[in-house]
Amino acid sequence: MKKIFMVVCFLALSYAEATVPLSNLIETDKTTCLEELEKATDAQLWDVFLEGQSKLFFDSEFAWIAKGIWWQEAKNILEIGSGNGAYLYRLSQQFQDKMYKGVEKLSQPVKDANKRYACSNLIFEEGDAEVFDERLVNSVDIILFRLTLQHLKDSFIALKNAAYYLSSNGYIVIIDSYDKAKSSSHPISAVDEALELVAEVQKKAGKGNRKVTLELLQMLENKHSPLSEFYEVVSSNLDINGDVIGDCVCFQGERSRILYFNHGLLFLTLLHRTYHIPVDLNRAYDELQDYLHDENAWTSPGMHFLVLKKKKETFPELLEAIKRKAGK
Repeated sequence: MKKIFMVVCFLALSYAEATVPLSNLIETDKTTCLEELEKATDAQLWDVFLEGQSKLFFDSEFAWIAKGIWWQEAKNILEIGSGNGAYLYRLSQQFQDKMYKGVEKLSQPVKDANKRYACSNLIFEEGDAEVFDERLVNSVDIILFRLTLQHLKDSFIALKNAAYYLSSNGYIVIIDSYDKAKSSSHPISAVDEALELVAEVQKKAGKGNRKVTLELLQMLENKHSPLSEFYEVVSSNLDINGDVIGDCVCFQGERSRILYFNHGLLFLTLLHRTYHIPVDLNRAYDELQDYLHDENAWTSPGMHFLVLKKKKETFPELLEAIKRKAGK
């Protein structure tokens, strides 16, 4: 269910090959760049954005994932909220000894992800994080929630459902945003202002929360959450105050600056269209140009890496009921 606000664009439009240079906006002047963003369909914007995001974030996240014992020993991986499949495909190519399944709420991105990326160890299916799916019970070793929980109406339900999908020694791997942990050599004020407006819209709507994973950590660490029945905390790169204490995503170097330039403009355009908030793309373009042309520029976007371990068989009665039903 990656980026819950993909719903409208994917219901109406399939992924189409962009006829504008959305993946390389650096090659256009400001006027042309802003015109191309305005002309692009939502489906085109999302497709290029998610592909670019996977390229921009992957190296830092891969370095963290690869060293985890929980990851090294896992055989079956499920991503809930797999979007257009680009990120899970990258993982599957780096760790080809594992089996991967991506679950996404909307049918069109599932069809397109299978068309693009499905192979012997990777497949995509329709599914909703907040709707229990008996087909997934006791089927995977790791469930990945990447930039998904922040968009859900009820992340508790999603995590409770996920506990049933895990094998007895399974893990939840969460990668999500925590904006207060952001830092940069060149703060992009247009992005910061837009995110503040998004938070207000989400709060009023009662749907979405960009600090949900920190709240989850606080509840689990203080034993105040019903989820304590299902999980224990294995690791977190943030402490309960939101301070960074471990690995983090960091963008540096020319390739990252180019990708971040593109990412920022696409991100703001999508926020504007989805949440109907004002964004200043003209100012954002100028700020991102300054960032782009400074070879010492760097950004840490504020990401929470959180790993939870399933507590052993806290609900065997449900598993037995499902097995009996399947045998009928």
